[in-house]
Amino acid sequence: MGITDGRKDFEFNQLITCSICGKYGRFNVFMTYTVLSLFFIPTLKWNKHYYVQTSCCGTVYELDQEIGKMISRGEEVEILPIR
Repeated sequence: MGITDGRKDFEFNQLITCSICGKYGRFNVFMTYTVLSLFFIPTLKWNKHYYVQTSCCGTVYELDQEIGKMISRGEEVEILPIR
C-alpha cells in the first residue's frame, strides 16, 4: 500500500500565439493527482488539478476544474489565452 503523486498528459493540442513571449506554439494539457495504490494497483485518486503549458516558453496556467474534466472526457474545448 502506498500514496504517491501522479501526472497524466492528455491528447489536446491547440495552436496559439503566446501572450507572454509572442512566439507561435501550442497548449499542452495535463492533470496532477494523488493516488492510493494497493498492491501496485491504483485504487483511489484525489487532489486533481488540471494545467495547461505552452510549448514555446513553458509557461504553466491552472485550468478551471470543469474545463479540465471536459478535456479529460475528450470533448472539444477551446482555451482562451491569458492576457
